[in-house]
Amino acid sequence: MSLATLLNNPVQIIRRSESGSVDEYGNDIPDEMLVETVCELQQTRRDEQDDQGETSETTWLLILPAGTEIRTGDQVTADGMVFELAGDGWAARNPRTGVQSHVEATLKKTSGTEDAS
Repeated sequence: MSLATLLNNPVQIIRRSESGSVDEYGNDIPDEMLVETVCELQQTRRDEQDDQGETSETTWLLILPAGTEIRTGDQVTADGMVFELAGDGWAARNPRTGVQSHVEATLKKTSGTEDAS
């Protein structure tokens, strides 16, 4: 069974790029392009700091099909949750064959008591 057949969870990647347009504060308003694909999403860490009330941060591993482009400025929606990327995606390859097998990315999600997720 190939890895590609195991990736069956729908995911949306909001790919952001510079638009040249700015808001009233001079900040770039990014262009956004929606990319739909499939993934595997697994939580790898969860933290709740004692001195920050009910705020928690979770870290997730996102596995995407080989060839999927994903960058640090992109946003991901999966399983009804919205995530931000922590760094660029990584094209994993099979060391025996040298062929790219999948793409991995680290996602972050910060939540507070007002979040119902």
